[in-house]
Amino acid sequence: LLKLIKHLPATQFSLCCIDFFTAGPSRMEAQHGVATITMAVTSAVLKIGLLVAVGIKLELKKMLDGPKRKCLSALAMDICLPCLLFSDVLPEANGELIKEGGLLLLWPFLYAIVGCLLGVVCCLLVGTPMQHLGAAAACVAFPNVNGFPVSIIAALGSAIPKSSHGFSPMVFLALIQLTDGLVKYTVGPAIFKRDLAAIRAAREKRGEAGPDDHGDLPLGASLRTISVGSFRKNSGDIVDLDAATPNAAAEAPALTAANLAKATGPAVDLSVDLTASMKEKLSFSGKTAFGLTEGQYRTVEPDWSRFDAGHLLWSPSGRLTANNPPLKEPLLPKSAGQSASQKKKNSPTVETSWGEFLRQLAPPQVTAVLLALLLGMGPSWLKSLLYDPEIVRKGGVPVLGFIMGTAKALGGGFVPLQMISLGGRLVNVVGDQGPLAATGEAGPRGRRRLLKICGAVGIARMLLTPFVVYGIALTIDQVFDVQKPFAFWAPALIVPAMPTANNMSTMADLVGSGRSITAAGVAMQLVTSPVVLAITLSILLAGAQNNLAADMA
Repeated sequence: LLKLIKHLPATQFSLCCIDFFTAGPSRMEAQHGVATITMAVTSAVLKIGLLVAVGIKLELKKMLDGPKRKCLSALAMDICLPCLLFSDVLPEANGELIKEGGLLLLWPFLYAIVGCLLGVVCCLLVGTPMQHLGAAAACVAFPNVNGFPVSIIAALGSAIPKSSHGFSPMVFLALIQLTDGLVKYTVGPAIFKRDLAAIRAAREKRGEAGPDDHGDLPLGASLRTISVGSFRKNSGDIVDLDAATPNAAAEAPALTAANLAKATGPAVDLSVDLTASMKEKLSFSGKTAFGLTEGQYRTVEPDWSRFDAGHLLWSPSGRLTANNPPLKEPLLPKSAGQSASQKKKNSPTVETSWGEFLRQLAPPQVTAVLLALLLGMGPSWLKSLLYDPEIVRKGGVPVLGFIMGTAKALGGGFVPLQMISLGGRLVNVVGDQGPLAATGEAGPRGRRRLLKICGAVGIARMLLTPFVVYGIALTIDQVFDVQKPFAFWAPALIVPAMPTANNMSTMADLVGSGRSITAAGVAMQLVTSPVVLAITLSILLAGAQNNLAADMA
């Protein structure tokens, strides 16, 4: 099998890349290392692929639907993933972990900056207008750090050995997850809001031609939701004032200041006046200029994202169903144009938004890692109540060992639950109701321009960013001689190679900017990720093994 893999095109391509970008060991040693890593990565991708195929089969057989996938995702993200991270981090948590892996706490800042810059450059090369660069840059800057990386590292297993101090790659990955949310949920909304500000300025400059004016690039109302205000038809739906059709006058209720005042809080920008043309053409069709419906761009959104995280465990009593989601309002503060009385009246909503914001920074998986680190680096007797290798070696069980046992059992369910749920969603993402469907009112030219932007985003996200980060890591290692193990470098390079985080589409929906780009971009990357990841991860991990890992000389 090794001989076969050595002659695969992907293996030969990997060797050429390693020879070109690095000055590694001899070709024979590199060939064996690349073949071994390629086999491990291929096996990991196939494992994940089979689980996804189970989800696809269940969806096609109508055994999975929205509420059932939501249940699977909620269990995976709010229960199984925290248990997996807690049970993996606690046995290895000590002061040496921060000393050896502390650099990874800064890693999200590195790949976010690199991705943002590469996203802007690539999208400018394909002619993306300036007012749409924010959504494209955000899609490149923020990769998936929970579902895919955890699944891949778990599937790789012993192919990535523990460090000399006994730290596994899953524990190093947990350090990246600690600060990724801090970057993603502070910088991300600001990037999307940048597009809204640019669109406002562009429309003011050209005198605002009305809702039929879609600018230089017909990305539609999905990029203009808050620029002229929006309100909710019901408790769960945002209606875009730009997404109007000429027949809307009979369908729309009287649009008065009183009606707008009654609309649900953050979804309304009262600082912007509505023109008579907008009132006449207002409708609830919810279609973008591409003809994408709300259902199409929302098929990409995860059934249970980080925006929902914690509600299953910590929300007050009440039912959480598909028709009654835990989060219904954008997380951004209200417009500065509101009067003092309006701000005072709506202040509880702002406080609620800050509460939601804090939940995003410390969802259950991050809380589990922090708890494990505190217990591991605290008094030794406290940790020994849950985990004591000496007692286990003698055949005994710690006093609270049943907690660790339960956490391990639940943690083992994360990968299958998450991937099966993903498989069910993929059926809708790539189908006629997904954002890549060849349907819509904008015609083939509009769709081609959207796909061109999303192609540039995908290349920057999954090809350019990981290799630029690898080059930076190689430079850091050579200049500062950091001497880090393979278990350290593996998650550091796996995360930047991941597709765009699914919850970026949720963020775009909540902020009201970039829905088309994020939905189509994430969908395109999910479809191509098996082949792309098999190649990129083989190259990156082989390069890390031969040129970065201090324990793999």
